[in-house]
Amino acid sequence: MKINIPVCTRGTLREFKESYQPEFLSKYGYKRYTKTVPFSVCTVCEAVNVKYSSIQGELIVHDNDILTYLGHKLWAVTKTKEGK
Repeated sequence: MKINIPVCTRGTLREFKESYQPEFLSKYGYKRYTKTVPFSVCTVCEAVNVKYSSIQGELIVHDNDILTYLGHKLWAVTKTKEGK
């Protein structure tokens, strides 16, 4: 059985990380930047590939941001306010 993320799947970054391994998400445009410190690995930031108009690149996302998978390793991101 092949596992994939269907187009239009929507959820917070936290929900995606709880449902899928980061290595699996990286096949779909998710990136996790880390820094190695003694005896552990610290996550510096997380990003997804986005395309807005004619601009394509990476956008840093946080655990409460709402992501929608658009296909072809691209995501739509709705940023949440800090207080929510």
